[in-house]
Amino acid sequence: MKKVLGIIFLSVYLLSTTQFCQLLKLPVLVGHFFEHKEEDRNMSFVDFMVHHYGGHEKDADYETDMMLPFMTEIETLTLAFFAPTPPVFSIQKITFQEASQANSCYNLQLKATYLSSIWQPPKSC
Repeated sequence: MKKVLGIIFLSVYLLSTTQFCQLLKLPVLVGHFFEHKEEDRNMSFVDFMVHHYGGHEKDADYETDMMLPFMTEIETLTLAFFAPTPPVFSIQKITFQEASQANSCYNLQLKATYLSSIWQPPKSC
């Protein structure tokens, strides 16, 4: 039952969304080939295909020729479905290490008079 249902769904999909339905016109192709075969006994199937699909010009049976498979484009149903992908978040745990000795640039040997000299008025040279 699953196989039959799968074939039915696949057939419906291919016939509605692709040019696969052009193959349903194969009986028209065969019938038209036999019409040309009656007119010209020496015409092979390859000659028939080249005549109709290799740069075909308008002739008396042009309307019948346009009914052949893949001569005209059939508008098909096109469906596009895009499933949104969930965003991926990655949070890394940050580990902190305490410093064993504090690094300081502070020097206790700076003279207080040196620092207080900036507050003096300018001197003339």
